[in-house]
Amino acid sequence: MNYNAGILGIGVNIPEKIITNKEIAKRFGIQEEEIVRKTGILERRYEKTETSLTEMSVIAGKRAIEDAGIDPSIIDLVIIGTNTHDTHITAALVQDQIGAKVCAGLDLHSGCASFITALSTGAQFVQTGLYQNVLVVAVDKCSTLLDPMDKKTALIFADGASAVVLGRVSDGKGILGINMQMDGSGGKYLHLTEKKNIFMDGRAVFEFAVEKFPYAVNKALEVSNLALSDVDFIIPHQSNLRIIEKGIETLGFPKEKVHTKTIQHYGNSSAPTIGIGLYEEVKNKNIKDGDLVILAGYGAGLGWGSIALRWGK
Repeated sequence: MNYNAGILGIGVNIPEKIITNKEIAKRFGIQEEEIVRKTGILERRYEKTETSLTEMSVIAGKRAIEDAGIDPSIIDLVIIGTNTHDTHITAALVQDQIGAKVCAGLDLHSGCASFITALSTGAQFVQTGLYQNVLVVAVDKCSTLLDPMDKKTALIFADGASAVVLGRVSDGKGILGINMQMDGSGGKYLHLTEKKNIFMDGRAVFEFAVEKFPYAVNKALEVSNLALSDVDFIIPHQSNLRIIEKGIETLGFPKEKVHTKTIQHYGNSSAPTIGIGLYEEVKNKNIKDGDLVILAGYGAGLGWGSIALRWGK
């Protein structure tokens, strides 16, 4: 028997430390206006140096579990999506610290699309009935991988965590369609150097993302037998405001129905940005029960993916 898989609860962990454009501009001898013009970012968030991915994940995870209104002991699978591992299996530590007693776990990483990949993976377990309550956490601490004097990356990247609890939802609700794709020939444009710093060919990545963001949205609609006119809200990966704006223009979709707050005020934290964006729009009541939401991710790999989601239980 197959079940409908949807989001029962959502939570985030936004670091308190703010890195301003003034600080970045001074470092590189540029004007703050240049940063805004190129990226749309006003400020970004960094986690404390001593804070681990596990600690970041546990905070977001506990908030999602509380929002779902369930006891953590009934979480039976933990999935961590991250690109900045600081230990062997983060899921195992998170499972223990949230109080999930009889529980499986796994870590995965697929660049900035990791939230899509982790959510899609968790949904399969719920849909087949193998697990009933799955905690999905997307977490990254990009600040640990930055060369502070590399302007292309220092302007953009940040830290954060987002989490959702996946479970069974009623007919017509939850995840309606999934699409994931990858093109490894573009891996040279966004990867880690030998010194474990993020390298990014800004122009190549920009062109890739501008193409794949609207493509991913349309693929999610295609596999779900839906049309763009059915969509109430789009949550794209918060890569760069200019990428999002170009993608919206290509789609011909109303910009007020596309999330952009995260990139402007929190920066690009890689894996968690879609979850953070979803949380912000739900919290602000811009996404309501029954709304059709498209989640779209794209990034290192190069990879991209999308999910059509009918909000509600």
